[in-house]
Amino acid sequence: MIGLRVHLGRTAPTYTIATDGRQRLMTGTRTKPPQGLVLYRRANRQYVAMSRKEVWQFLRTQRRVYLGFTMESGYPHVTPIWFVIAREKIYMRAQDYKVKVGLAAKGRACVVIDDGDKYKELRGVVMWGRSRILSGGKLVERIAELFDAKYSERQWKADEMPEDWVKERTKERRAYIEFIPEKVDSWDNDKL
Repeated sequence: MIGLRVHLGRTAPTYTIATDGRQRLMTGTRTKPPQGLVLYRRANRQYVAMSRKEVWQFLRTQRRVYLGFTMESGYPHVTPIWFVIAREKIYMRAQDYKVKVGLAAKGRACVVIDDGDKYKELRGVVMWGRSRILSGGKLVERIAELFDAKYSERQWKADEMPEDWVKERTKERRAYIEFIPEKVDSWDNDKL
């Protein structure tokens, strides 16, 4: 995966381009990263950004993200959802009839996650990128395994739920959403 981080200051932006674990610096007046690279940057000038590695480490410690799409009406549709990570992509699953699944198929999404209570503890990530619905195969099997490993203790148990409700759930089909980030904003107030 190729990544890019931009340091904005009073001088020209500095892009940190990561390719196969190696990094090199590129300075210039570009306002957009070279095509095909992920842009990592701070959320705004009052914050300190997380590094690419820190962003993914932070995400791995969390249980849910907020997934957002634009609806036909122009209003946002934002929902909390469980997720897993594989190869710097975020995967989510939902019943195939859910609104988020239909919106994910349109190809554009935003993912937000944050934590902390006191100002000095606040940290978070906002990602914009592409979304798509996965259709079977080994990738879906692998993602299902990751979900089972991460959330098995948090899933509903049939003996704890109403019988009719359980019957309805077993009829439902799951859809898997793949989110590929293109732009990543982050902040970590512990670095201030």
